[in-house]
Amino acid sequence: MITNNTIRQVLISVFGMVIPFLVIRFSSKEIWGSFVAVYLFSLFAQQVINWGNKEYLLRKFSENPAKISSLFSENLITRFPLVILFSIIGFFLFSGSYGFWITVWLIGRFWIHSVEALVLYQKEFDKSIGIEVLSFIGFGVSFYFLKCGITVYSLLIIYSTYIFFKGLLYILLFKKFIFFQKISFQIDYFKTSFSFFLLSVLGFLGSKIDVYIVEHFGNRIITADYQIINSLLVFVMSVTAFIYSPFTKMIYRNNDDVIKKTQKTLAYFGLLIVPVSLLVIHFILKFYLKTNFDTTFYLIAFLYVYPSYVYGLDIVNLFKKHQEKIVVKNLVFGVIANTVLSSLFLYLQYGIIGALSGSAIAQLFVLILFKLKINREA
Repeated sequence: MITNNTIRQVLISVFGMVIPFLVIRFSSKEIWGSFVAVYLFSLFAQQVINWGNKEYLLRKFSENPAKISSLFSENLITRFPLVILFSIIGFFLFSGSYGFWITVWLIGRFWIHSVEALVLYQKEFDKSIGIEVLSFIGFGVSFYFLKCGITVYSLLIIYSTYIFFKGLLYILLFKKFIFFQKISFQIDYFKTSFSFFLLSVLGFLGSKIDVYIVEHFGNRIITADYQIINSLLVFVMSVTAFIYSPFTKMIYRNNDDVIKKTQKTLAYFGLLIVPVSLLVIHFILKFYLKTNFDTTFYLIAFLYVYPSYVYGLDIVNLFKKHQEKIVVKNLVFGVIANTVLSSLFLYLQYGIIGALSGSAIAQLFVLILFKLKINREA
């Protein structure tokens, strides 16, 4: 079953992946490789600024539907100091003019992620799709007129404006839920929602820590290539969530036998979708990035992507049993393994294949940890 929310999520992912291809096609890999440093800073800042707000608010909205406006507004006020904090850090890490546009970017992202719970709870998927398409068209038009003389700074201006404009449209869509009368800063929120925040950050680091390491060790061209490769592979991994997310409620209501059967189906499906996706990625890398990899690369890529099709429902099942600590522990081990191995392979001059190998081994390690846990309970 393909829902409008699934279409929306796919569009958001596709638009995010198209942008680096546009930059590389009309400018150079060096420009995008240089931009990745700003991009990675903003990605990490967003993870902290979000602080698990979507999952927290969805639970609160369900518990107190009459207080949606006050809950949403309190959450905005409570998390906004984090926007200020990372804006200040941005001014220290980058030049003043860069810092200003990073602040614009962070505010836009703050608005976008803040309303995500409202989009899901109010089921405003069609309007969200319209906002995503309209704002991306705005980015495309702006980029088209400046493509010939694009620099890292002009790209930052265009991208930050694009994110800010999209965030503004989302805030206007849900403006009726915003009011600050009798609303106070809720310091307890950070403690209450910490588990949501931790799981979100671990999931983010599990899929992106290798990109940070490549950006640190590699040159601009390697960084540009690997950031795009990572985005493509993570998109294929996220297909698992696109498949089972519409059925999450049914998964929670069914017994372990039903979940195991569903898990087997998903694993078999992965054996088809992952190789086909890697074939598509092969042509993308060959014709758009002008980069060729041998069979070893795609075998490692398969080992990186496929485990998520096997252990994805294990995570849902552990949530169902209120065993979130097991998920956190396994993801922490995965992030540590990815960091150590990717750094080691890059230090030994194995390049992109080395970074991907570290990530693949870490994914297999996480898979083994989840299966050992499940088998012990069987």
